[in-house]
Amino acid sequence: MQPISKYSMGLRYGLITGLAYAILLFFRYKFFAGSPIALAIFSMVSYLIILGLYLFAGISRKKELVGYADFKDIFRTIFIVIIITEAVYVIFNAIYLKYVDPAFFDNFKSTTRNFLEKSGLTQDQIDERMKSFDDSGKQMTPMSLLKGFGSWVVIDSIIGMIYAAILRKKKDIFEEPKL
Repeated sequence: MQPISKYSMGLRYGLITGLAYAILLFFRYKFFAGSPIALAIFSMVSYLIILGLYLFAGISRKKELVGYADFKDIFRTIFIVIIITEAVYVIFNAIYLKYVDPAFFDNFKSTTRNFLEKSGLTQDQIDERMKSFDDSGKQMTPMSLLKGFGSWVVIDSIIGMIYAAILRKKKDIFEEPKL
């Protein structure tokens, strides 16, 4: 089986992974925002699922190349998936948090404050932890979205490089051709 294109596998899995991420984000915001612990756990599980999909894209590219693929071929596919997935993440967050549920940060701030009060922290400790919510509106500026996009592309790309290094397999030049 000849590879269709060096980009098609990345585009295909990028759209699949991006769609999966959008669904996971929707569930995170809709069903897990009532508890800071549940939100954190679901966020971690969601990210592990996305990392698994990156790996699956690399494995699929290697299979498409009949089991022999160098680092560049596998990483190119994973990198395309990462770019599409992180773009979907930014676009979904921008739309959801600005238009669908603009009160999300306020509601989550209130939920977190209640959680911290029940956990027995002093008022000073609670106020210190709640400071990060004061900047929640700044998280949706175009510049902060772009910075977040760039940061996560770099982080995910490092993981993608590790995957590509593990999955690469060059054809042995001394291997006998199978007839």
